[in-house]
Amino acid sequence: MEIKISALIVINDCILAVYCFQDETYRFSVVNAMGRIYTCDTCFPTQSSAKFMGISVTERLAIDRNW
Repeated sequence: MEIKISALIVINDCILAVYCFQDETYRFSVVNAMGRIYTCDTCFPTQSSAKFMGISVTERLAIDRNW
């Protein structure tokens, strides 16, 4: 399965990675400054919808520094 990174965004010391799968759906993961990873298993139909949700989740996770 081929996966392509479509966006990398730094928010509040976290990295948001939005990636596209072969079936043209998008998902995202967030990596915090300590290297912990949160991966969203939900598929999004567009890059912008995955990016929007990813930014929202990243901002919420950045508030809770212990995740």
